Amino acid sequence: MQTLISHISLVTVFPNRAQVTRQATLTLPAGAHTLLFDNLPASIDAKSVQVSGVGKAQIGKVQFRQVFPEPPSDEESKNLQEQKIAQEIAIRVLQEKIKRLQKQKELLDGIAKKITNPTENATPADLNPTNWLEMLNFYQNQLAEADTQILETEQQKRKQDEVLVRLNWQLQQISSQTTHRKNQVLIEVEIREEGSLTLSLSYLVQQAWWTPVYDLRVSTETKQMQIVYKATIQQQTGEAWEDAALRLSTAQPAISGQQPELSAWRINVKPKPTPHQSTFAGGLESARQMFQPAMSNMMPVMEQEEAFYDSGAVPDFEIAVATVETKATSVFFNIAGKHTVKSDKSDHQVTIMQNDFSAHFRYSSVPKLSTYSYLKVKVKNETAYPFLAGETNVFLDNNFVAHAHMGAVAPTEDFWTFLGIDESMKVTHKFVKRYEKKEGGMFTKKVKIWVYEYLITIKNHKQTTEEIVIWDQLPISSNEQIKVQLLEPIYKEDSDKLRKNDLEYLEWFFLLKPSEEVQIPFKFSVEHPQELDIQGL
Repeated sequence: MQTLISHISLVTVFPNRAQVTRQATLTLPAGAHTLLFDNLPASIDAKSVQVSGVGKAQIGKVQFRQVFPEPPSDEESKNLQEQKIAQEIAIRVLQEKIKRLQKQKELLDGIAKKITNPTENATPADLNPTNWLEMLNFYQNQLAEADTQILETEQQKRKQDEVLVRLNWQLQQISSQTTHRKNQVLIEVEIREEGSLTLSLSYLVQQAWWTPVYDLRVSTETKQMQIVYKATIQQQTGEAWEDAALRLSTAQPAISGQQPELSAWRINVKPKPTPHQSTFAGGLESARQMFQPAMSNMMPVMEQEEAFYDSGAVPDFEIAVATVETKATSVFFNIAGKHTVKSDKSDHQVTIMQNDFSAHFRYSSVPKLSTYSYLKVKVKNETAYPFLAGETNVFLDNNFVAHAHMGAVAPTEDFWTFLGIDESMKVTHKFVKRYEKKEGGMFTKKVKIWVYEYLITIKNHKQTTEEIVIWDQLPISSNEQIKVQLLEPIYKEDSDKLRKNDLEYLEWFFLLKPSEEVQIPFKFSVEHPQELDIQGL
């Protein structure tokens, strides 16, 4: 059996895992051979292992296996334990030496204080300048010597501490070897004639993912938005991806590729619980039955890997972007160049796409919730790249202004995204008054009618004409005895100036000239029988 020397040539990263491809090239004589990929990561999915090859050979048996290494000898463990004890003793000796030197410094300080600050009964110190100078030199020399020895001893102790840490780690490794498993893939091949053979091993691993992030660079002068589509890759699979080609996929291999099936939805009269019956346990059982069909269908489905295309050399001062491959149910981004991604969850950022788009600007505000106006932009994705939902870094006229979020966008789709607040478009929301009207007489049922009045004001402080949309809402009645009526503005049907949807959201559209101010009176009534108490207003 021959253990292969392999390297990671390609990694396909999914949103919640990765497919790693290893390659090994060797020359073999004709005949049967058993080859071994050793030390594979612990998080490998055994069912995902695939082997292919290039050369005049036939691949036979492919076996994934887990083996335990030979346990270390007792003699090795005993020697390490003896070294550890000796090291601990040496460190303790150094600690005691540091304590003695520090006490020596304290003694010198005490003598100096006694000489310079004598008590009432003590004999005054000799004021002879020569004696004072000799005493001062002695004091300084002794302190300097003590400080030097403390510093040297602390340096020695740090080195001894490092040796002790290494010995503890070696002992820990020996202890863990009795339970640590090694993952291997064993391959049997039949070589038809002597020659070179290249084997490719691919497998899925957990603890790897990528997330999209966008730089949005907007020019208010040219009405353009540049989108730099990036990906942040992280992994903690136990093996470093060194100098490997990367491709990103939008596929979700963790989600079943088969549609779940409906089962009969039965309802019945709820039985009364017995005194000793736990309703909490019944709730858990109901939840278990509800989710059991979905859980049984969650088997991983993996799309077969396609050929990888290298984008070639990249000119200076240009951002290398990815090529895109659209499959039946997912998209692959082939990242330019080679990359190293460490197995420590550190961020590795790559660029997928950079492109300029024509942009349509509009302000949007919900005055009852915020006094700010938010600038947003409408763009059409005219590329072949789908944009996944992700965080954005917004730069307006070369200045960073905000973090925001962008939803998923398909190719050819129009989309809006926010660019942050703009205080030059002022919006206020004022509660004017609330009053009650009573209707009904002797022979009719008395009702209460509450009238609410608000005033929304918008002023454009910019030097240009700007488009803005204002949002507000009417309350929705959940009881046929409660009636809500819009009094102002007058609404009959949707128009270019005013719209209303099924959730009773009102949407006003304005085109404001520089320094123009607009006021929006907003008034509605809530009618209900006098004896009812209303909540939610």
